[in-house]
Amino acid sequence: MIQEAEGLTQPLSEAETIAGFYARMLALLDQSANPSAFEQLVLEARALEPGLRGRVEADMALAIRLRENVEHKLKREHELIALNETARDLSAMRDTDQVLQAIIRRARQLVGSDLAYLSAAPDDRSPLHVRATEGVTSEAFAKIVVPRDVGICGSVVRTRKPCQSSQYRADRQFHHDPVIDSAIHAEGVVSILGIPLELETHIIGVLFVADRYERSYNPQEISILQSLGTFAALAIENARLLEEGQRALSMARDANVALRTKADDIESAAVAHERLTELIARGGSLDDLRQRVASLLGGEATILDERQIAIAGTLPDDLRENGIASAIRESVRLGRSVQFEVAPARVVTVAAVTSGAVRLGAVVLIRTRPMSSPEIRTLERAALVTAIVLLSMERVTETAYRNVADIISALLRGTSDPFGSEASQALPAGVTLSWPVTMLLISCKEGFAAHLPQALRATVSGRQTIGAAFNGDLAVATAAQDWTELARRIATALQDAGRHDFNIVASQPVSDIATATAEYQRLRRSLALLRSLGQSGRIVPEKALSLYGLLFDGQGEDAARQFIHHTVGPLLEHDRRRKAQLVPTLLTFFESGRSLQRAADMLEIHVNTMRQRLDAISGICPDWSEPSRSLELHMALRLHRLSETLPA
Repeated sequence: MIQEAEGLTQPLSEAETIAGFYARMLALLDQSANPSAFEQLVLEARALEPGLRGRVEADMALAIRLRENVEHKLKREHELIALNETARDLSAMRDTDQVLQAIIRRARQLVGSDLAYLSAAPDDRSPLHVRATEGVTSEAFAKIVVPRDVGICGSVVRTRKPCQSSQYRADRQFHHDPVIDSAIHAEGVVSILGIPLELETHIIGVLFVADRYERSYNPQEISILQSLGTFAALAIENARLLEEGQRALSMARDANVALRTKADDIESAAVAHERLTELIARGGSLDDLRQRVASLLGGEATILDERQIAIAGTLPDDLRENGIASAIRESVRLGRSVQFEVAPARVVTVAAVTSGAVRLGAVVLIRTRPMSSPEIRTLERAALVTAIVLLSMERVTETAYRNVADIISALLRGTSDPFGSEASQALPAGVTLSWPVTMLLISCKEGFAAHLPQALRATVSGRQTIGAAFNGDLAVATAAQDWTELARRIATALQDAGRHDFNIVASQPVSDIATATAEYQRLRRSLALLRSLGQSGRIVPEKALSLYGLLFDGQGEDAARQFIHHTVGPLLEHDRRRKAQLVPTLLTFFESGRSLQRAADMLEIHVNTMRQRLDAISGICPDWSEPSRSLELHMALRLHRLSETLPA
């Protein structure tokens, strides 16, 4: 019995310890626990033996990332659901107060704020009154009247752009009013964000979200609130017009016919709006939306992306030569659609698709007659719905891109095999990538942000290729046999995007994760060498630069050019002024093993001419033949030739 009891108290084996950790980790994932719930496991893992600790901590980090990704995706899903519900609710409402209440309720839901409210004014000169609140506890807050030059509200009205403050009480970027500050402080507001509600050229109100703690609102939250604000401004205007029509009908029966016509126009626009909203709510595609617009407005509809490339429908070739680009720019500037006639009985109407200050594309309608005001409103509503669809598609793309960025990071840091049997499941759908791979590193003068331009991202995405921004460069991994074709496509995409100061370096095929990090460092050295040589627009295999990249590693961006200048600068200057050939003569002499005859044959000159040129070199560089000096000269001459012969 004593022996059995001793056996029960023996320490757990390595396998049992590992199994216990993984069981608890899986339980937390199954329970959708917060990432902070994993902290205890992380602390316990640090007490393990080093061999066990590294493995367990890596898997714990992966589990936490998976949980955070789920949280992020759920948040995006909730935002889109809320935006679609708002569109559906607003299209069904006819009362302005109901519309305002629905707007602030959705705004608060979208960003998870403590409170939300909306201030509006009857005209461009009047102060703004709080019209609706959500989450507010004090009565004084709902009675705030804000002059147009005071507080966050004044900044939004003046700049027509979103404005936020993480410390309202201490923020001196705008003028404070004691009465308004008192009401805001009584509500406990610390952080606040204002979004303009703009209709045509008028600011009809400001939508606010606020929190009772210090907070910064990220660009994603601001962008989705701007989309809601644009949508809401039209809904408010629609409700206002309907109310005015109803009042006018009750006040003047003799104006009944005219008012009925206007009400019918508004109603038809609302019906069209509702049909478009219903389409997006049930998950319709861009082509479904294009067909719905063409049916509603009786014409040929096309949806363009930000590069003016048709992504739904077909744009006639002659339109590109008839002002379509300038019409899109004008529509963005005005915030309204633009009509122009390209031929008799052929009218083109363009409505830019935007989200805040970001241009996403355009909706183009071609038909035989100009559009009426209600039809123009319908087209502009279609542009808003198109923006929602494109933003939804962009979020899906962003999710896949984040996975690719993690894979590229793991590859270049050498932390884990991104193409292993389990890790490869994180690859985007349709991508089948395995060892060996060729790595391309692309450097650009402006650098690469975390989110690449759409055209460039499309170029580095394929069945055998992935790419993402990493440490300010663009890193690409491809299993394609011909990496040069991929490099040329990347160069073309960069040039089309207006980026000409770039260089591309390609590695030898990499067969395992163990060599990937070292290869990445060689690629970085090669890019640094190209910058040092003043090169741009080059596509080069790393093996052509490896020796020189290692030689000048960490010596500054101008080291290679300075080395060439100080070593063979006088010879280069002599050749430039005299139009001579001393530099290629000396390089050929070194390359031929210092054989006069062989060098003369290679240059196709007489051996006496060769001697004369070497004498001229001695006059400029007297010590050129000394062993140590010869080595420096030979290296500088090779670098100079390399900088002139690199392929563009």
